Amino acid sequence: MIKRIIFKRKNNYIFKYSLLLILFIIILYLISFYYFINREYFIIPQFTDKYFIIPDNKEGEVVDYLDKKSLNNIDNEIKYYEFKNTSEVDFTIQLYSNDNFEKINKYLNNLLENKKEIIDHEDIFVFYKKTEIGTQYFITYKNYISKNNASEACGLLTFVKTCLILNLQN
Repeated sequence: MIKRIIFKRKNNYIFKYSLLLILFIIILYLISFYYFINREYFIIPQFTDKYFIIPDNKEGEVVDYLDKKSLNNIDNEIKYYEFKNTSEVDFTIQLYSNDNFEKINKYLNNLLENKKEIIDHEDIFVFYKKTEIGTQYFITYKNYISKNNASEACGLLTFVKTCLILNLQN
């Protein structure tokens, strides 16, 4: 009988202490979880050093490519395609963009062939922008007066997956 009472007390203490330990671990986990969620993950300091140095005194050595703005400036101008004038276009919805004109032409032909019932050829603008690294071609849809009008129209379009509105006047 005494053994049972002692054994019961031992089990009761073990149960209480294990429950207390589990509760302590859960509280410690919640506190650490709260701490790590509410802190900034990392801070990137402002870089003030020079990335590279082109010396003034080259000691007779010729440094190549000093006058180049970009090494990737490949000008593949397309002369046979009639691009639309976008000087009067305010806001428009971008359908596709690429630096390869063949892909632009393929996408445009596919779009006009598959969606000819809902897209008028006059509503499509194909234009390009030249930058330091090359020419970027764009296919856009319609001219809108404001960004809100373009956003509302974009929500109704079924052939646009993600809506990107371009402001061509800026």
